[in-house]
Amino acid sequence: MNENALFINQTTYDRRALAAMNRLAQASVRKEKSRRTRSGNAIIGVAFLAGGIYCYKGQDWQLAGTLLILYGLFLLLMVLRWDAYQLRSSQRQLQSAMKVCTYAFAEEEFSCTTQAGVTHHPYEQVFAVVADEQWYVLFFDEDHGIILEKAGFTQGDAMGFKSFIGQHTQLPIQEF
Repeated sequence: MNENALFINQTTYDRRALAAMNRLAQASVRKEKSRRTRSGNAIIGVAFLAGGIYCYKGQDWQLAGTLLILYGLFLLLMVLRWDAYQLRSSQRQLQSAMKVCTYAFAEEEFSCTTQAGVTHHPYEQVFAVVADEQWYVLFFDEDHGIILEKAGFTQGDAMGFKSFIGQHTQLPIQEF
């Protein structure tokens, strides 16, 4: 671990942490992308439902109508259950050796230590900083970031970290 670290945080990437990360991403850095994806899927789903119903009016198109209706229902169900879909996707991507992360924040960079190894990140890599009452999320882009549980600080505290990360990233902290 980095002996120069001013802040140390241990966060477990469990269902609760991944759900919070997805929620905060959709509220901030992926807001427009999520809205477009959901709207597009809803429009296509309704169009497929309408096409499927129209196919039933013809005599030989029942199979095509059934497939269109099923696909339309699938898309609408995905829109309605978007958060659960995103959570399952995040859980599948997370490797078991990376479920517990210890982050050390020093003046010049921060590091992440897991069973898989250590990675180092300069503060310039951070694209956005988002927070709510229990979490901080540091995004590297719209689809990648790290989450820190505010209660997980073993050195330093969450309030001091807020000032520190704002100063070192030169980014406003988006509060939700």
